[in-house]
Amino acid sequence: MFHIKEVVLEEEKLILTNFLNKYDLDYELDIDYSILVYYREELIATASLSNNVMKCFLVATDFIGQNVTGLMFSHLVNVLNQKGISHYFVFTTPNNEKVFKSLNMKVLVTTMNTILLEGGDNIYHVLGKLKKEYNISDNKKSCVIINANPMTLGHMYLIETASIESEEVLVFVVSEDLSSFPFCDRFEIIKEACSQFDNVIVLPTLSYLVSKITFPKYFLKEDQLIQDEQTLVDVMIYKEYYAKIFNIKKRYLGEEPLSFNTSKYNKVLSDYLNTNLKIIKRKKEGSKVISASLVRKLIKANKISQIKKYVPLATYNYLLSVKGQDIINKIQKSELGRH
Repeated sequence: MFHIKEVVLEEEKLILTNFLNKYDLDYELDIDYSILVYYREELIATASLSNNVMKCFLVATDFIGQNVTGLMFSHLVNVLNQKGISHYFVFTTPNNEKVFKSLNMKVLVTTMNTILLEGGDNIYHVLGKLKKEYNISDNKKSCVIINANPMTLGHMYLIETASIESEEVLVFVVSEDLSSFPFCDRFEIIKEACSQFDNVIVLPTLSYLVSKITFPKYFLKEDQLIQDEQTLVDVMIYKEYYAKIFNIKKRYLGEEPLSFNTSKYNKVLSDYLNTNLKIIKRKKEGSKVISASLVRKLIKANKISQIKKYVPLATYNYLLSVKGQDIINKIQKSELGRH
């Protein structure tokens, strides 16, 4: 009755894009797999994948209620299983909750405009396993969540402040590999830099925080609403799961005088965490606020020697290494991004 066709050719991608646009939806550039569903010769549905995130589900109005979403979902799960991926997520609108719960998906968070579900595993098991792997105690603790692209003395100041004011500190490193410096290298730099603190443990955020799953923009048109949803989902996951599972009572972060979006993110955190959040004034070198973006600008301008006063020794030594030289070359050949 229904026929599924994988999108391969550019003309097929154009058909998909036009179909989405017809229903006021957008095709996202991070999509790496898409399908079109036909009834006879009529295009009636589509869905896509970005790594393990299912997105851009759309069923033509006349075919809603005929299990087309379930058909597409099962197909995408099979595609992921063939790649060895058994943990996946779905972003959709709250009115679709019943459909995806019937497919054994579990709700992570719900906002007015967004519902995030996961399948194949659950956050309690994943974070519980992480807690056991890093031998994290049940004691009350503080945390810092950083991308550190690359790690600077600003990050060090934030972690040091948390270390002085707290009995135990968890430093979560953003695991998503969307930065100039790869996660594995950022993680090792941060571990080396934090080795001087006896009460600090460095561990990954995994898939849940500051990641692709907190980008539900495929069904939201207004840029501002996109930013609001991205921020809110991320904050709710932290508060509902990370803070409770790891017994985190205080989250430290730096004030943000340079970025409007990050400043807004801090405001949402403040609204939701209240006294469980402490914002630290940013560290300066002279009149300049120390930031990873400043360091990347210096790399871009090939002013490597000037970087030393803005970064810990672990970062500077990395930049002098073979791996570091490769990153320097890539940054100098590409446009600078925010992260």
